Amino acid sequence: MKAIYLKEMRSYFHSLAAYLYFALFIAASGVYFSVICMSYGYTDYSQYVFSNCTILYIIIVPILTMRLFAEEKKQRTDQLLLTAPVRTSGIVAGKYLASVTLLAMSMVVSIVEAGILSRFGTVNWKTVFTGCLGYFLLGACLMAAGMFVSSLTDNQMISAALSFAVVLFCMLLPNISNVVPGRARYTYVVCALAVIFLAWFFYDETKNVKITAGVAVIGVAVIAIVSKVKPDIFDNGLAKIINWFSVMDRFNDFCSGILNASSIVYYLSFIAVFLFLTIQGIEKRRWN
Repeated sequence: MKAIYLKEMRSYFHSLAAYLYFALFIAASGVYFSVICMSYGYTDYSQYVFSNCTILYIIIVPILTMRLFAEEKKQRTDQLLLTAPVRTSGIVAGKYLASVTLLAMSMVVSIVEAGILSRFGTVNWKTVFTGCLGYFLLGACLMAAGMFVSSLTDNQMISAALSFAVVLFCMLLPNISNVVPGRARYTYVVCALAVIFLAWFFYDETKNVKITAGVAVIGVAVIAIVSKVKPDIFDNGLAKIINWFSVMDRFNDFCSGILNASSIVYYLSFIAVFLFLTIQGIEKRRWN
């Protein structure tokens, strides 16, 4: 894993990816910092800088993740990785840690800017540090999703476009929850489709009809039990589901100085799921 990590870090700095990322982040955070915080005298760095800089992920994530696996496939160097004496999890972890290392390095810029701001006013360092953590975790989630997308194709442009769409969708989720229908029957339909998709996923991975049927039965049973115990949960259920899955709503707590353990667990779980999916996809191709 260490060799993969060092290789990816070198490739980032031997190309324009790392420099473009740092230039975009410094430019955007610098504009919000100088115009809002310094010019108008607002000392809430997290609310005025981190909250506005989240839009950067629409550009940053495709730049940093589009080449992780897509370039390897295009240049046929993925065969060297797949035949190397390294576990698939080590390959994925090395590449992922390299991308989030760049993200962590950019947080130093934010700390420096907050330090400058503290010389001209009272800065709440609690919100600065929780905002840093929240911004990093949000970016780490989107990086994991972007890396998974990169593992699905051998074209960097397609990978970048799909990553852009995924990040944009995550950004728009809070707005989508306001326009979805609120009737319970729509929630039942979406839950049923989720069970079908999950069953198909298990069948695609295992080719075992019994396991697939078991997953489907368990899913239907869970829906039935919940509908009997708490039927009101399905009222306006689509909005509740979207809000629960929204990575942006949880980020707002960090900017307010609220260190919510459930949000941290959610972000880490989100990352783990997409890393697992990436590993499974590569492992499947490795043995094929």
